[in-house]
Amino acid sequence: MNELVDNGIQLYQFPEDDETTAHMNSSLKRHLPFAVVGSMDEVKVGKRMVRGRQYPWGVLQVENENHCDFVKLRDMLLCTNTEDLKEQTHTRHYEHYRCHRLKKMGFTDVGPDNQPVSFQEIYEAKRQEFYEQCQKEEEQLKQRFMQRVKEKEAAFKEAEKELQDKFEHLKRVQQEETMKLEEERKQLEEEIIDFYKMKAASESLQAQMCTNVKKDKERKK
Repeated sequence: MNELVDNGIQLYQFPEDDETTAHMNSSLKRHLPFAVVGSMDEVKVGKRMVRGRQYPWGVLQVENENHCDFVKLRDMLLCTNTEDLKEQTHTRHYEHYRCHRLKKMGFTDVGPDNQPVSFQEIYEAKRQEFYEQCQKEEEQLKQRFMQRVKEKEAAFKEAEKELQDKFEHLKRVQQEETMKLEEERKQLEEEIIDFYKMKAASESLQAQMCTNVKKDKERKK
C-alpha cells in the first residue's frame, strides 16, 4: 500500500456514512489491494462444478475467498458501494471530463480580462466561428474540385487531339494506299489491254502465215 501511495496511485476511498457501511468497508479495506483471479471455465471439485482454473498442482477457485478476493471485490462494487460509485462517477469523474472537454473546445467561465462571460455568448461565437470555418473549407473544396475538373478537361482535350491526329494520319495512309492500289489497277488494266493487243496481232500474223503457206503449196502444184 505504501508503494502505491508513494507512486501517486489514487485508491478508492470507501465511504463511512453509517455504522453498517463503515463496518463492512473497514473489513474490505484490510484486504487492499485485492488479489483477483478470473475465469470463464468451470472445473469439477469433488461432486460439484465451480468456476476456476485448473493447474497441475490443483484448482484455483474464483469464488473461494481462501484462494482470491474476487468475492470481496464483487460485493464492494455491486452490493456495498454501488450508489457511492455512481455518485463519484457523476460528480467527480464525469464533471472533470466535461470541464476538460469544454475547455478544449474553448468554453471558459471568464474572458481574456478575467470578467465573467455568458455561456450563450461563447456558444454563439463558437457557432459563428465554426460556420465561417465550414464556409472556408467548402470554398476550398469547390476550388479544388474546379481545378481538378479543369485538369481533367485539359487531359481529355489532349487525348482527343492525339486521337484526332492519329485518325488523320491513318486517313492519309489509307488514301495513299487507295491511290497506290488505283494506280496499280490502272497499270494492270493497261498491261491486260496490251496483252490482248499482242495476242490479237500474234493471231493475225499466224493466220497470215498460214494463208501464205497455203498459197505457196497451191502455187507449187
